[in-house]
Amino acid sequence: MREKKKIKIMQVTHDLNYGGLQRLVVDISRNLDKSRYQVSVCALREAGHLEDELRKEGIKVIKLSPANNGVDYLSFWKLFKIFREERPDIIHTHNTQPFVEGGIAAILAKVPVHIHTDHGRQFPDRRRYMFAEWVLSHFVNQIVAVSENLKKDISRYEGIRPDKIKVILNGINGSKYNNKIDKNKKRRELGIDNKHNIILGFVGRLSPEKGLIYLIKAMETLVKEFPNLLLLIAGEGALLEELKREAIALGMEQNIRFLGPRSDINEILSLLDIFILPSLREGLPLVLLEAAAASLPIVATDVGGNKQVVKHGTNGLLVKHGDAASLYNAIKELIMNEGMRKEFGRESFDLFINSFTIEKMIKEYETIYQDCLMATGARG
Repeated sequence: MREKKKIKIMQVTHDLNYGGLQRLVVDISRNLDKSRYQVSVCALREAGHLEDELRKEGIKVIKLSPANNGVDYLSFWKLFKIFREERPDIIHTHNTQPFVEGGIAAILAKVPVHIHTDHGRQFPDRRRYMFAEWVLSHFVNQIVAVSENLKKDISRYEGIRPDKIKVILNGINGSKYNNKIDKNKKRRELGIDNKHNIILGFVGRLSPEKGLIYLIKAMETLVKEFPNLLLLIAGEGALLEELKREAIALGMEQNIRFLGPRSDINEILSLLDIFILPSLREGLPLVLLEAAAASLPIVATDVGGNKQVVKHGTNGLLVKHGDAASLYNAIKELIMNEGMRKEFGRESFDLFINSFTIEKMIKEYETIYQDCLMATGARG
């Protein structure tokens, strides 16, 4: 019997550097049913650190040749030629530039199915971006939003019909976040003194939208009441040196530790008593899923899709964004209530298992792929 031809899917992303969106692109590519799908990934700007993960799985990575002046007005034409050569059954774009460039190229190349995922941004966005997405929404087969809040924003600000937008919650492989590790050994490795009896943590980009300056200001007050408190900040970004200077200026260099980019986030999370996400805006951040998978109580700002992971009073506390006092009050409440921390941690893990596993997310994307192919009469 002749082997059934696999469905060819090409994911289009800005790059493959470290980030939640890029991580999701890699995880989708690696976890789709290999007996049914042949996946490739196209990076518009550059590949990046995650390219090796894809290549090790035998997944083809295509990089667009950069423009000489740094601004590439012909990305859509380069994509058109790639689509004509690779002949994907489905293209799956991620966020605005891939949506616009990939959408135009897909129309020209007559790609049967175009799926687009919006991972979250600040609305209202630039008018030309919102207008371009509204136009292309008439040609795309399905738009995916990673949270209910984001779906409402896309429909409200871009005028896209709600029935054209489906919510698929992000998912991760949670197995490594529930493993037992030698915590004393990890503390020694990171140089954490035994006097630090409560450890807070943040993981992510050190950029303005993450609101870390408000967390540092909250720490200034907390440390006066809890001098042995320690905050671990893992990640890199443009604000690293500024945040370090602020911590030193406030006399908290012994209470705030900047760890830089890490490949052992699961082990770092295992040391934490409370996870903090003080963002000013979000989509549905993967780091909250990691914290939930690690059975942590969470303090997060009530922005974007955060409230789909943090249920206020159940597995964490939601606070006003851009408000150091709100962060201080919520963190203090959890520091002083060990029973609440333990209960919130158990609820976090249960919520993760029920809603945010990678298996659940992959199944929903595969359903969309098949439904759209069948609706177009291309394959299925």
